[in-house]
Amino acid sequence: MKLSKLRRMLLLLAMLGWGFHTPAQTPADLRLGELLNGGDLFRLRDEYPRLRDSLSVGMLDLLARSQLGVGFNRPEEAAPALDSLLMFHQDALGTESTLSMAALRAMNLLNLGLYAQAGAAAGDLVRVLEKSLPFESYFGLVFIERIGKALADVPAPRLERLDRTVTVPMRYEAVGRGHHYYIPVEVNGQRRDFIFDTGCSFGCFVSEGYAREVGLKVVADSIPVSGMSVGFVKLATADSLRVGELVYHHPFFLVAPPDPEVDAEFAFDGVIGYDLLRAVGEVEIDNEAGVFRFPAQPSDGEPDMYLSGNIPRVRIEYEGEPFELGFDTGNVKSDLDSGFAQRFPEAVAGFARHTTRRGGFGGIEEVEAMTLPEFRFRAAGRDIALRDTEVICTGPGDGAMPYNGSLGADFVRTFRRLTINYNRMFIRGE
Repeated sequence: MKLSKLRRMLLLLAMLGWGFHTPAQTPADLRLGELLNGGDLFRLRDEYPRLRDSLSVGMLDLLARSQLGVGFNRPEEAAPALDSLLMFHQDALGTESTLSMAALRAMNLLNLGLYAQAGAAAGDLVRVLEKSLPFESYFGLVFIERIGKALADVPAPRLERLDRTVTVPMRYEAVGRGHHYYIPVEVNGQRRDFIFDTGCSFGCFVSEGYAREVGLKVVADSIPVSGMSVGFVKLATADSLRVGELVYHHPFFLVAPPDPEVDAEFAFDGVIGYDLLRAVGEVEIDNEAGVFRFPAQPSDGEPDMYLSGNIPRVRIEYEGEPFELGFDTGNVKSDLDSGFAQRFPEAVAGFARHTTRRGGFGGIEEVEAMTLPEFRFRAAGRDIALRDTEVICTGPGDGAMPYNGSLGADFVRTFRRLTINYNRMFIRGE
């Protein structure tokens, strides 16, 4: 069975587009408009510095700063640009892009730990969208609204650490068709191994049994999330969690209810992801030594990944072309979806379809897939070859996933050491 994710909470936000039109005045305006509508954040990042001083349309500058701030993990830089766009440029943006920008602002406020503001901003949008759209189209905003309101009186998360590299043991264990990486996490004096998951987009995801055993404080229920389907979890808090000598104050936890079908094949205590990784800035997965390292001083590097809905997208090179895949260490085995098959039809030509199982939060289902015996590409400065990579043809991967697939635990395992840097947004391998 292919174990898919316990998230996809903000699929709506990950897929929101800009689609604006503005009367461009200069060649710089025209070029920046093309870049913004084209959606290539790497090219936007490269060209924006030389264009910004020649812009005559202030809205374009704000749009660029918003995209770059959110995508390259600088929410504090995106915040004033998003505020200005919504305060001064709604007419030029139009209704659809204004809603997109407002949704992005709500998510950005949540990332900044400004919970009350995030909840209020998302709630305003929910009141508008619920009049004309089905719940599945805007549940990500309901997620932000309910999280924000429930945590309104909780301080923003804060990392406490000593000025030295922190090293903790790593466990690598077979699950289904692949493996999971586990990292030791201590909450309320009890230590358990959590799945190390760059695809976990908000907070920690934990089982109801774990939450009860370690004494998490439940502060809300009916929080909508999505995995195989949209469902509801509880929200809980603790004073802190520890990873070795790292102390992360005021974490929050999404508490998943029991699911007999999924639990029979996949039991877990917890999943840790974006929030802690952003706070620490950099982690090195040392497969050779069997440890995680958190350097005191993150290293420099050129970006080759950005965030979409708080989940990294990595630029790889396949058949000489740049191509983007999600980076999801919680995925037990890398997979591709129909977006890959449509762009590279020759790569899947002649392979027979078979049935495979995908599961996670919300259940398990069978989907059609093809298996590539070898998937060769370049990423993190190295040539990579993955074996028996499934290309999902139907189900959740058929046109719904925004990543064309994802690089999972088997990708990480191809390196002796892999550095994941959220400060500069890059991965680098040895």
